[in-house]
Amino acid sequence: MNEITRVLGIAKKRLFLIDLLRTLAVTLFIAAVLMVAARITQKLVPVFEFPWMMSALIAVGVAFVTAFVWSLLRRPSMLKVAQEVDERAELRESLSTALCVDQSDDAWSRTIVDDAASKAKRVVMRDALPIAAPRLWPMPLAAALALLAVWFLPSTDVTGLLAKKEQQLAEQAQVREVQAKVADVNQKMADIAKAADLDLDGLGDESGEDLLNPDRIENAKPEEMVRATLKKLTTLKDQLEDKRNDEDGATFDAIKDAMRNLNAPEPGAASEMGRAMARGDFKEAQEKLSELANQIQNGEMSEADKKQAAAQLEKMKEQLEKMAQNTQQLEEQLQAAGLSEQQAKQLSGDPEAMKKALEELGNMSPEQIQELAKQAQAQQNASDAASAMAEAMGQMAQGMQNGDMQQAGEGMESMSGQLSGMEQMQQEMQALDQAMSQCEGQMAGLGQGQGQGQGAQTFGEGSEWGETGQYSQGQSSQNMGNGSGGPGQGNGASPDQQAVDYTIKKEHAAVNTTGDGPVISSTFVNGEQVRGESTAQFSEVVTSATTQAAQAIETKRVPHEHEAAIKHYFGRLESKAKESTGEAKPAAAGADADKPKDPKPEGD
Repeated sequence: MNEITRVLGIAKKRLFLIDLLRTLAVTLFIAAVLMVAARITQKLVPVFEFPWMMSALIAVGVAFVTAFVWSLLRRPSMLKVAQEVDERAELRESLSTALCVDQSDDAWSRTIVDDAASKAKRVVMRDALPIAAPRLWPMPLAAALALLAVWFLPSTDVTGLLAKKEQQLAEQAQVREVQAKVADVNQKMADIAKAADLDLDGLGDESGEDLLNPDRIENAKPEEMVRATLKKLTTLKDQLEDKRNDEDGATFDAIKDAMRNLNAPEPGAASEMGRAMARGDFKEAQEKLSELANQIQNGEMSEADKKQAAAQLEKMKEQLEKMAQNTQQLEEQLQAAGLSEQQAKQLSGDPEAMKKALEELGNMSPEQIQELAKQAQAQQNASDAASAMAEAMGQMAQGMQNGDMQQAGEGMESMSGQLSGMEQMQQEMQALDQAMSQCEGQMAGLGQGQGQGQGAQTFGEGSEWGETGQYSQGQSSQNMGNGSGGPGQGNGASPDQQAVDYTIKKEHAAVNTTGDGPVISSTFVNGEQVRGESTAQFSEVVTSATTQAAQAIETKRVPHEHEAAIKHYFGRLESKAKESTGEAKPAAAGADADKPKDPKPEGD
């Protein structure tokens, strides 16, 4: 009986394996069919995303597990196995009968069992129960080939969901891009406001909504974020401009404009300082003053150099005193506002009295009065600064002339304080100018259009945001960005073209010249001087232009490589001016003007 049990155990395992292969073919076929259905769905609805690699691994794993569990649950009993072996090995129910009479002790039963055991020894299990590919194996193979064929089919967006999803993804990417750009601009605005000592919290939208807040970012539209940031930038730039144009800024501009009229003396110890002041470079002027002080302190200047420097300082002092008393521009503005010449002259040095007088006139708005008062105060501050520098230069010049180095040193110290104050003011104004330039750059960068044409959202200067798939009218009053917002263009059918006969006729139109129109161009030629034509104006213009060119060269506003050309050009102009002031020889009329005439014969 042990031999029978051993053979039936082997047979049971082989039957389980055969059933497992058959079931696995079915489960793999079902998995492949599901994959084909999923791929077809993806081809028809491209928005449907499917993790194919992971899904394939899971499908194969599920197919194996399902087949194993199903085959395990369907395992046959030992009697069924014996019947299967009897049938396959043609044992004529020997093994199944032996199992039935195994518990009997009679001789017939033992004979049956012994005979079955003898037959079981002769059974070749690989022949009786061969393990081979199941008959259903082409089914999963055919499904796999179908999946391969469907895999490379072109996609067709039947439902239109793909276009909607792509548009949604583009909008989300655009929102993220705008969010990043706006965050960067806000950070730079914070840096600018901190450097300029301004409050950034009060800038922008009056509602105070933070569009970059995580609670709002999901519902915030890109155009809202851009609009709010542009409003903040505009407000910040306006505040910077107000701070730049306040009393301190106007005072600095007035001082700098006045210094441009400072004519530097001939080369000497103090001329470099004067040139730097004329260029508005007060830092360099401070350095040149320090060099002059060191030369005096170290005894490097001779008495002649000191006298020359004193003379130069005296000349600059006189110019600064004139600048301090020059209120012509402000007086002209006051006269234009309705004040008399005497009133304008009296009130130009008293901003408060001037403000009251203008308010009494009532022909100017409060803003205009405030602006004039600010200019008057700036002019007064500039005059005070010029007077202080003139006094310091006079003290320096007097000390050098008298050999009183203590007096000269006090004057230099006073002058150094004036230059230091103006240098600090210059640095503050330059920082504000740079901050305004940064704001303009951020506005330009944020305002660049970003879009993809019709059906997409765009923003930028000269464009507004439209909803998806809608047309957005641009603002013609602003600059055009790179976006697609703006006036639309019709694309309807145009009328058919038709040939029309035409002729061309050339003729001159009658033109009545009155001589009252503007002069478009004029040409000068060499010839005789016309009687009554004045050359004084030409000489005055040449003299003035030559003086300005010399000042530009002295103040180093002209590059060094261009100085020779400018000197040569204005030298020729001076020669022409001198020739024009003399008696001009009349030009001969006719072709033989240059030929000498034959002398008359004497006699006759």
